[in-house]
Amino acid sequence: MSEEQRTISEIYAKGKENLEKMGVSLTFPPDSDIGASSKENRKYLDSLFFEPKFFDPVEADTSLTLFGRKLKTPAFCSALSMLPFMPENCLVDIARGIGNAGSLMMLGIGGSAELQNAIDTGTPIVKIVKPYRKTELIYEKVRDAESRGCVAVGMDIDHSLGRLRGDRVDGTEIRGPQRSDELRQLISQTKLPFIIKGVLSISDAQKAVEIGASAIVVSNHAANSLLFGLPSMIALPKIVDSVGKKLTVLVDSGFKTGNDVLKALAFGAKAVGFGWPMVLAFVADGWSGVELLVNQITAELSRTMTAVGCSNLSTIKRSSVVQVPPIGG
Repeated sequence: MSEEQRTISEIYAKGKENLEKMGVSLTFPPDSDIGASSKENRKYLDSLFFEPKFFDPVEADTSLTLFGRKLKTPAFCSALSMLPFMPENCLVDIARGIGNAGSLMMLGIGGSAELQNAIDTGTPIVKIVKPYRKTELIYEKVRDAESRGCVAVGMDIDHSLGRLRGDRVDGTEIRGPQRSDELRQLISQTKLPFIIKGVLSISDAQKAVEIGASAIVVSNHAANSLLFGLPSMIALPKIVDSVGKKLTVLVDSGFKTGNDVLKALAFGAKAVGFGWPMVLAFVADGWSGVELLVNQITAELSRTMTAVGCSNLSTIKRSSVVQVPPIGG
């Protein structure tokens, strides 16, 4: 009899256990504002419930086409960069696990060799470029991604004011705010779909449309950019209502399960990104742990889609979920 595979929660628990052995903690100090957005995102997700339809069940299809690639699942890997406690080539191994599960991966900071090695796994790769103050460096990174076979390229504009490290900010010497006209020029010179990541307002979403972006990622970067930045799940519906018919809307930050994915899709996202969960899965069991996590997320999504009567991703609507206010709320 074969050993039972780990569940989603068991994968996360094993990953956290292994991180703790490495001296890495994911717990915020109790009196810290860090993580406030993530906590509210979780609270909102947990207030959404499903109204099941058990008669005449449908068979759920979780596949979709994104940036010209047919994927088995709308759960993708958000932009990851090398972390100090991770082994060499870990991002390439994560890419392998993602590809085996039929999804795509976004890569953040990293060199050409790492990018090429990830592409060579056969996994669709999206390169997310930082908002560097040196414009020529941005163009260099975009051209490199295009020449190596990335399926899309983008920029996380929310890091233009630097990155939060706890309650400190770093990176301001190399990153800076980006002007709309400069980004429009950049987008016009690449053949790849261009993604703007870090969108939390209707204003930024509309500007992304105006400058020619193909997609946006509604994201608060797991609170790494702005304390009390609007939780992505709360920002999502109004952004979808504003620009959802004009470009592809993706979302990340704070999602953990297949049920979370369905809730985000119900509010108009086309696909949902997972960052730290992929790191935990890798720390738990290497590339096979990443593959298992994506498969388990997809299996849970499929099961719940069947329960609510959604045969494919396009049939998921806001009516598929119901918000239940807290008692006394």
